[in-house]
Amino acid sequence: MKVTATIVFIFGLLIALGGAMGFVKSGSQASLISGCLFGLVLVISAYFISQGKIAAQYIALASTFMLDGIFTYRFAKTLHFFPAGFLSLASLAVLIVVALKIRRTLKIR
Repeated sequence: MKVTATIVFIFGLLIALGGAMGFVKSGSQASLISGCLFGLVLVISAYFISQGKIAAQYIALASTFMLDGIFTYRFAKTLHFFPAGFLSLASLAVLIVVALKIRRTLKIR
C-alpha cells in the first residue's frame, strides 16, 4: 500500500513542479493551473491511498489516465521527448502501478 502511495505522491509533485516550470519558462498560466490542480489531486489521492481508501485509487487512476492522454497527444504533435514524451512514459508507468494495485485489492475481497 505504501509503495503505490509513494509513487503517486512523487508523480503528483512532478506534475505540480512541471506546471510551475511551464509558467516560469514560457509564462503559460494554463500549465500552472492544470499542473497545480492535477498535482494536488494526485498528492491528496496518495495520502488517502496510504490510508487504505479504495476510492482514492480510482481517482488517481482517472487523473493519471487523463494526464497520459494529454501528454501522449502533445508528444505526437511536437515529437519532443522532453517534457511531453517523458511525462507520457511516466504517467503510463504510474497508470500501470495504480491499475495493478486496484487489481490486487479486488482479488483479495
